[in-house]
Amino acid sequence: MLTGNMRSFYSLGIILCSIAFATSFYILHILLGGLTQLTGSKWLASKLTKENMIYMFVVGSCVAWFISPTGLPWQAYGAFIGTRLSYPVESVRLFPTFVAPDLEFCRPMLTGGVAVPWGVWAPFIVFWWLYLYGVALFLTAAATILRKDWIEVERVPFQQAMILYEAIRRMPTPEKPKFRLSPTSPFSIGVLLGIIFNLPILLTYLFPWFPDIYAWRTNTCGHGSITSLSGTPFWELVGITMVNKHPIAVSVMYLAPLSIIFNVWFWYFVYLILMQVAYIMGYYTGLREEPTGCCRCWGPVNVRMDEPFKWNAFASGGMIALTFFYLIIRWRYIRDTLRAAFGSYREFEKGEPASYRVAWLLFIGGLVLIMVVWMVAGMGPAEALLLPITIFFFWTTKTRIWGMTGTYIRAAEHGHTLYRLLLWPRAPEPITEYPGFVMAAHLSEFNVDCPENQNAGSYFSAFASYKLADLLKVDARNVFKVLLVVQAITPLVSTITYIWGFHVFGGARVGWGIYASSPPLERCANPDNWNRLPGTDPWVHIFVIGFIAMGVVSYLHARFIWFPFEPIGFLMAFSEACLFFGMWLPALIAWILKYLTLRIGGSKLYEEYGIPVAAGFAIGFVSISFIGGIIGIYRWFFPF
Repeated sequence: MLTGNMRSFYSLGIILCSIAFATSFYILHILLGGLTQLTGSKWLASKLTKENMIYMFVVGSCVAWFISPTGLPWQAYGAFIGTRLSYPVESVRLFPTFVAPDLEFCRPMLTGGVAVPWGVWAPFIVFWWLYLYGVALFLTAAATILRKDWIEVERVPFQQAMILYEAIRRMPTPEKPKFRLSPTSPFSIGVLLGIIFNLPILLTYLFPWFPDIYAWRTNTCGHGSITSLSGTPFWELVGITMVNKHPIAVSVMYLAPLSIIFNVWFWYFVYLILMQVAYIMGYYTGLREEPTGCCRCWGPVNVRMDEPFKWNAFASGGMIALTFFYLIIRWRYIRDTLRAAFGSYREFEKGEPASYRVAWLLFIGGLVLIMVVWMVAGMGPAEALLLPITIFFFWTTKTRIWGMTGTYIRAAEHGHTLYRLLLWPRAPEPITEYPGFVMAAHLSEFNVDCPENQNAGSYFSAFASYKLADLLKVDARNVFKVLLVVQAITPLVSTITYIWGFHVFGGARVGWGIYASSPPLERCANPDNWNRLPGTDPWVHIFVIGFIAMGVVSYLHARFIWFPFEPIGFLMAFSEACLFFGMWLPALIAWILKYLTLRIGGSKLYEEYGIPVAAGFAIGFVSISFIGGIIGIYRWFFPF
């Protein structure tokens, strides 16, 4: 219902896709806390318990992946509906009607104004609910197995949970329903700065006459990056693509470990040097002619897939390696969870959200459920098994990065990696004769893209909820139960309301989530696309180099305290996080600010002023984004 960049920056779900930052993470707490503060109501204050704070976050974070306009519908079931509409003959051979109903039942969704034939859509609802909940079970179980190591041993910060914790610390309580919040406190100053920055941007979208103070309405991509530096001296560097200018990215990365954000920008500058050397040697000459950073990432000649570096293949090796070598380095921990699951080390699971036996059974059950639903749809056992394996390796890496930096690597172009290595080095042709290939191509590419596509965000939700429970000293067992319940309800409600909304309003009016086109056939399984991802042939040696490089950096970082480089920043620098989304600049700014904070006032200045200002900025920004989202929805019904 939101249009243009309002969809990207003022959604009630994700408002900064490059770091998976969502309004719904915080808005329930802001509304309830603000209302309690205004009214002084003891009844409202009685609801502001630590447990309820976490439960609201569980709801807000799980819902975020289903109400974000650039995610789930189109990248999951909407794509199969679009295939049914645009390729009615071919789609009959590719997938059954419970994946997407017959053409006669899909076509009314384009125009709307019709009643929903629920009997026809019931198998579709059940099928997609089983898959999406299977992903949630699989990843929540993985988070539960790894929770002790990440949350209690390594103390992974999970910045987006830290931000909410800083807000909760300053909210009314059952014991104190109204309190004085100093307008000059660091947190209040941060909130004010967030409002000051976001409000003028919102006004430029609502009123064309309002001055574009921050140059946000022009030359700005939906993820807050400068679209093109063409015409500036920076464009002479062939490696430069888009540069992220979003202040939320800076405030979140300011809360990350100093060594990681140093490695992000340091290795990105190494990348720029390598690219310039390659250009001098005759590579990437076509990049000088590209008009935008997006074209430099996606064009016929691009920084990610072409000779000599093929950075996308390099990053694919690195992403799989980060999880692989974590499991190797921490093998004793994995062994202990298995020992506890088999009953020989029960004391190890004391204080855990669930027994390791339950967690491992859910992990295996989720894996089997994902396999079974797609085997029933027509995938073979091998490609069906490779889907949860792909999900686990890439999303464990992405979740670890998100937990350490507050950002992650958004990139669909890695999803084909294991399939190309093990099953289809080249796309089989004609692709319409290979339904398992088409489904695997679409599911793997878009699941690996972002957390809101096919419920992979359940990994983020589970870990962030466990982190918040740890910060608030709340028993995680109830958090685990609430996660399972909310994750069961959310995809069901989302799928039902999606069907209802498009039958009532029509895809032409809603403007997102269903079109007469086919991402599975036109993009994901298209041989021209498949055969160049994660890199143009030959690419396996580049993948291996990325895998080994990540292993070496991971080992040295774990083995030697003095070693200055670490794997997360290294990987981000050579991946889409910097090459496409331009996160190197927020990392550089955040590093400068945090370095100066620690040099001037040490950890005391950082903890008493730095953290509250950064967290407050995010809360202030979110408050305006929520208001903008509500206004945008109102304007959709009542234009002004």
